[in-house]
Amino acid sequence: MRAHLVRMGCRGEVPMKRFSAKFGLNSRMFLGLAAAGALSACGAEAPVNPGTDSEVGQQAIGRAEQDLSAHLEKAAAAIGATRAEFARKSFQRDDLAFEHTRFQQAYKGVPVVGGEAIVHYDPAGALQAITDDFRQGIQVDVTPRLNDAEAIARAVSLHGGFDKLTARPESQLVVLRHEGKDYLTYKVQLRQEDGSAETSMPVFFIDAKTGEKVFGYDNLQTAGATGTLKTLYSGSPAGTTFLSGTTYYLEDVTRKVGTFDMRNTTTSVYRFADADNIWGTNTTASTQSAGADAHFGAQKTYDYYLSVHNRNGIDGSGGPGYFASIDGVTPLISSVVHYSTGYNNAFWNGSYMTYGDGDGTTFSPLVTLDICGHEMTHGVTERTAALVYSGESGALNESMSDVFGAMVELYATGGAPTANTWKVGEASYTPATSGDALRYMDNPHAAPNRGYTTDDDPDHYTERYTGTSDNGGVHINSGIPNKVFYLVAVGGTHHYSGITVTGIGVTDAARIWYRALTSYMTSSTNFAGAKTATLNAAAAIFGLGSPQYNSVQAAWTAAGI
Repeated sequence: MRAHLVRMGCRGEVPMKRFSAKFGLNSRMFLGLAAAGALSACGAEAPVNPGTDSEVGQQAIGRAEQDLSAHLEKAAAAIGATRAEFARKSFQRDDLAFEHTRFQQAYKGVPVVGGEAIVHYDPAGALQAITDDFRQGIQVDVTPRLNDAEAIARAVSLHGGFDKLTARPESQLVVLRHEGKDYLTYKVQLRQEDGSAETSMPVFFIDAKTGEKVFGYDNLQTAGATGTLKTLYSGSPAGTTFLSGTTYYLEDVTRKVGTFDMRNTTTSVYRFADADNIWGTNTTASTQSAGADAHFGAQKTYDYYLSVHNRNGIDGSGGPGYFASIDGVTPLISSVVHYSTGYNNAFWNGSYMTYGDGDGTTFSPLVTLDICGHEMTHGVTERTAALVYSGESGALNESMSDVFGAMVELYATGGAPTANTWKVGEASYTPATSGDALRYMDNPHAAPNRGYTTDDDPDHYTERYTGTSDNGGVHINSGIPNKVFYLVAVGGTHHYSGITVTGIGVTDAARIWYRALTSYMTSSTNFAGAKTATLNAAAAIFGLGSPQYNSVQAAWTAAGI
């Protein structure tokens, strides 16, 4: 076996340290993952979806701008405000020929956090709906007294100093509405990706007038040849690898996915190389085994999104690629395993997936199918709705990763859903205890009780956590939308409300949830907005008043939304 230290992107060397994001377990035993807006090392930001640059696409965008302007004029007139400014973010024509144009709100040229709108047209060109999350009636002076360097220094001081950082801080001047008041702030993103229990991606909103912290949260969301992958959790399936000369690599240039080894460090990345194309031993005695799991998980997640939702990769365009293939030609959607030592987490860092080995007690290696699907879905969310990782939008972010992690696991294993389908991280969590899990989508109350609510995790809106821990309960309150998805897919009677929901099956439920995420949600969507988004998606696919639409309506109502 030969070792190959990876220091390449498209050309030459690229830094290893990037924007971090977790999946697994934090100090409060929360499974999660972080999403960031970092660019791939092998190219620029993901291009907008097909149709953007065509003449027809430009006409559609112009029509959307006109309809949004008219909508905003009416909304502003109703409250006596000035019509909001906006700029186009992206245009998408989906598989049903619906068109969706996203817009970002600005106030006197400054972007407004969470201020977004989406204009939707049906295949006939008729306006279907407008998702309006614009902030009305903003009143704030947009001349800062601090510069960005001063704001960064303040955020770094709040975090504990520059010595803790592993990447250069980033800042942006934005308008933030927080607790009913508007602030001119610098949004400062810090990154501490060092393999310690403090690994985090804190976001600080620093008042651009006073230097005080207005709001903050941790953006670490914690989630050619044919070889034999002797995995820890999925048996010994076949997997696509790459042959260069006489050496095989855990790289699949067809799907554009690759798996790499950090060798229990936090800074060095090596290629997996092998002479016989048999990877691992189905045990942790071989360091290749965890790599085989991550490779299999990435391939199956890629296949699920492509075959079920017609989505090519995390960004919809075959990427984002980070580390290049061994021949230097193809940027690969990258997974790295053996991060740090005894690390009880996995994360998406805005560029690639990273998996810890666990400490052997709380977790074994975090490379199960549902964890891989969870992590990659954080990337999909980042590239679509970009749900802010705080409060209800953050709980939706976590729930989407749980939902599609479960769907990837079901897709890979085949057959009908079982009890394990609805368990999160069950194969990796507490390896000495059989049958338990970190979260339960069918019965959130069965999760380990952390004392934040009477019934951890909650599954009804009246049970929700309203405190400030866990970024406002992103891992706690995810139980509510998780339960909603389960009721839509399988059916049942909600214990709290007594409302009975008729299940429509996992296939139709997943189609609705995917469409809601990618076409109808914005970064600030809350639970009520998610209900509207999934109803709009159900109406677009199956029709208003269809059995699928009615089940979605009933499930959210059953959960108190």
